Amino acid sequence: MTVARDNATEGSLSKRRYGWLSAALTEGAEIITASRRLARDLTIAYGEHQQAAGKAAWLTPSIYFWQDWLSLKLASANDPAALPRRLDPLSSAIIWERCLRRRMPDGLLNFPGIVRQAALAWQRLNDWNLPVASALSAAGNQDERLFARAAADYRDMLDDGDWLDLAGMPAMVATLIRQRGCEVPSVVRLAGFDRLHPAVAAVVGALESVDCQVIVGDETTRATSVAVASFERLEAELRTAGAWARVLLQQNPGARVAIVCPALETRAQDIGRLVREGLVPGWQFADGGHRLAVNVSYGQRLAEYPAIATVLLLMRWVQRGLAGRELSVLLRSQCIAGAGLAGRSRLELELRQHPDREWQAENFLAAFAGSEPAADARAFFEVAQKVAALHVSVNEKITPLACVAALDDLITAARWPGVQSLDSAEFQLVNRWRELLNEFARAELVLPVLSLSDAVRRITSLAAETIWQPETGQGIVQVLGTLEAAGLEFDALWISGLDTTQWPPPSKPSQLISNALQREHGMPDATPADTLAFTRRLLRRLVNAAGQCVLSWSQIREDGEVTASSLLDDIDARPYVGTGDPGWFARHIAASQAVAIESDDDVVPVGPREQVAGGAYTLQRQYEEPFSAFVYGRLGVRNIEAFRIGLAPSVRGIIIHNALHTLLAQRPSREELRAWSATEREQRIGSAADTALAAHTRHADAVTRRIIALERQRLRAVLHQFLETECRRDPFTVDNVECELNYERFGLRLGFRIDRIDRLADGRLLVIDYKTGAQKTFLRQTGELRDVQLVAYADALDAEVGGLVFINVDSREVGYRGVGGGWNAADEEGWSAKLDSWRSDVQTLVKSLAAGDVRVNLRQSAAEGRALGILSRLEELKRVR
Repeated sequence: MTVARDNATEGSLSKRRYGWLSAALTEGAEIITASRRLARDLTIAYGEHQQAAGKAAWLTPSIYFWQDWLSLKLASANDPAALPRRLDPLSSAIIWERCLRRRMPDGLLNFPGIVRQAALAWQRLNDWNLPVASALSAAGNQDERLFARAAADYRDMLDDGDWLDLAGMPAMVATLIRQRGCEVPSVVRLAGFDRLHPAVAAVVGALESVDCQVIVGDETTRATSVAVASFERLEAELRTAGAWARVLLQQNPGARVAIVCPALETRAQDIGRLVREGLVPGWQFADGGHRLAVNVSYGQRLAEYPAIATVLLLMRWVQRGLAGRELSVLLRSQCIAGAGLAGRSRLELELRQHPDREWQAENFLAAFAGSEPAADARAFFEVAQKVAALHVSVNEKITPLACVAALDDLITAARWPGVQSLDSAEFQLVNRWRELLNEFARAELVLPVLSLSDAVRRITSLAAETIWQPETGQGIVQVLGTLEAAGLEFDALWISGLDTTQWPPPSKPSQLISNALQREHGMPDATPADTLAFTRRLLRRLVNAAGQCVLSWSQIREDGEVTASSLLDDIDARPYVGTGDPGWFARHIAASQAVAIESDDDVVPVGPREQVAGGAYTLQRQYEEPFSAFVYGRLGVRNIEAFRIGLAPSVRGIIIHNALHTLLAQRPSREELRAWSATEREQRIGSAADTALAAHTRHADAVTRRIIALERQRLRAVLHQFLETECRRDPFTVDNVECELNYERFGLRLGFRIDRIDRLADGRLLVIDYKTGAQKTFLRQTGELRDVQLVAYADALDAEVGGLVFINVDSREVGYRGVGGGWNAADEEGWSAKLDSWRSDVQTLVKSLAAGDVRVNLRQSAAEGRALGILSRLEELKRVR
């Protein structure tokens, strides 16, 4: 029994819709609809009719979607035990897989797609009551013969298992009706069937044979106003449709308004967004209720919802290793491992320092467990341990129910879908996921045992094929596909996309059934004439489904010009004169108000306890652009490494630095380097390379080990070249390597780490920095400083400095770029004064950084400033200037 809602306005309006409905139900008819949406809308309309008649409660009407009505008849059979066992779509697909693999060669691409095509072709044969023998005898090519033979195998397996699939339900129900083996109503009315295929006609014939009155369709004609509109582009067309709906609803808030779009299944989100632009301008800046004002009937694949994508990724980790990018998603997801992301985010940054590879859970734990003490990271490690335990038995054969139980246990332990409260849509999503697992568990009828790995693969495929959207109410405007609108009635309807490419649409006959057989039996799209006739009939029904109707098309589609559909010639319509394209909402608000700067919001000076990060690199940034020094040094912003196949350039740089540190750790002199024998040099280079690569060798997979082996060869060659070059230098002794210094000026404290300091023959120091990327030079062509890093090091040292040198260490060359009398005798004259001047420049930089200088360098290019462009407003400042 249904209880009325207090909605008198909707009730009074709905009396114009489905005028035949109340009388049919009063006569005791069962109404069968071609779509579940139509069944739902008829049920709502009937309730509104009852409410308008003054009733407070009424019996739930007998309105059923076709498949649900067939299931109801089978459930009401006098002897249900005598009926075959019913198969769900997943079980049917599993049987189709077996039959097709038996007939088709191994290694076919897109095998799941072939399974879907075969199931659709089988449905088509059953809809037209054609035996497999007909398909086999008419087959004209290899694909058609393979399908027909696989279909014969499929039919035999159904017979042997005493199974009934969805395609066979109409024939079974027709037989039951003729034998009076199930409940039969006195009156049946079919609604929304634009094409009555033979399987439905057979059921109708069976009903009529037992004196049941069958009424097919209705002759309702409601169109009183039809208009035609054309637009340059689809965006303008759909925005105008939304604005048209807004005007109608402002005049009559209870009106039933819909927009039909032929390409909805491929562009549902884009179409919904464009309609909202016209219906609810500014919906992006309002609460979620504004988004729900437009109900787009086509959902999205279950696997595309972020929460489902996350749980599928977690399950795949049981099946196989995850690439770094995939594991990164799990680490950053709030759907698993409870609340908190700080520790997991640090863990994710550490993961990016490793060569991208497939991380099995056990390898991940070996490499990272204990590296991050935060509670959220420990919770993730516990999930990884659960995954590792399941992976051990991933190939053991168990029942589908046991697979589901094991996976559900993992999901529960991972605290999916998170600890936050769920809204209605999220709650429905979780329930739909549970239903999907239950559907898979029921496959035990045809798949008694399988491995956990195969179960993950099948569940992932099932989620990728399942289209779902949450129940969010009808919205105030419905956006429907052309077939979904069959049989529905509205107060106002806009039909879009009426160009030659979509009305009529391209014919899509079955590729696995002989074209001659399809033409002979009048199957859908068997000929262009059939497609045209069906589309004309469909358009006429849609036009007559509402009192007001607008037909529209766009002149440009996918960057190509199109023309109006010839189907418009059959319709008596006037030009559209309603509201026009409102345009993009953002365009209306852009520059609508003058920008006022309320405060300069000056950056405060460096505080007494503030630690500025980045060392000498921060001073270099202050030299090039103070704003970047503030962002990276004081705010602590860090660039995130991209996942890379092989060793990232930054990692290779660290490896070379570590190898050079190990090689020179005993602080040899030039003479000692020259004294090393070939064998000793080879041993020292090998030890340095192995030490530098050790951290990356641990827990490496086969591919990573091969990459590291190649890197070891490259590194040894670089170190050989480095030593040969060093031995040709003027006399020196390595005084320090990886020297750490605390530098403090003007209240600013920085931590320096100098790669190397050499003691020259005259006792002065040579400050050295290794560079492993592009070659760096110390001075500009004008003689000005290009890089202040070494000068900052010299300023921090309490000793006389004789020179500053960059050593570019790379597989291409080992090169030196240096200045100073201790490095180049030609630089000796005036060297001390020049270094003091540079030191003064560095101290000026330190002073400006400490004072809060955050100027933006407007001379940098857009590419140079892109990383911080949004924060610095670089391009905007250039325009203002």
